[in-house]
Amino acid sequence: MDYRLLYKAANNYEAYFIQGLLKNNLIKSQLLGENLSVGIGELPIDVIQVDILVPKNKLNESIKIISDYEKNLKYKENKIEWICKDCKEINPENFGICWNCNK
Repeated sequence: MDYRLLYKAANNYEAYFIQGLLKNNLIKSQLLGENLSVGIGELPIDVIQVDILVPKNKLNESIKIISDYEKNLKYKENKIEWICKDCKEINPENFGICWNCNK
């Protein structure tokens, strides 16, 4: 089967997570470089990245999954939370009142 590079994961954890997303969508994948993490501190960062390969005929579908994954990452990074003045609990930005004390 002909495989194509889909994504360069920052580390093994991200690679396995993405591999799980692909598997949930019935897409087989292969990881290249997953064993290089033992060289952290001695190898350049770009060498430690894990390549995720998918079958050529599943590339477009896989790109959509990666796009959704990256959108979720950006959303989580930009998410604004607020702290309740009364009970000091953290609340999502879309909550008008505190989930804990209802104030």
